[in-house]
Amino acid sequence: PTRRSSDLNSTAGLAEKIFDGKARSRKAAAALPIEEKLRRLVFMQQRANEIRRRVGRPLMRVWNLP
Repeated sequence: PTRRSSDLNSTAGLAEKIFDGKARSRKAAAALPIEEKLRRLVFMQQRANEIRRRVGRPLMRVWNLP
């Protein structure tokens, strides 16, 4: 099936909204204090280890920050 021009425009518009949102999110994250960035990193390390544990892969080291 061929796509109508309106389908392509709405898809392009949706993609542009998504990319704009991601860019705003990245800028906001970049502006955070280093302490918050590190807290988020440790949180992601913990979540990744939960997944690794469930699938039987070896755990990675999680930073122990004060």
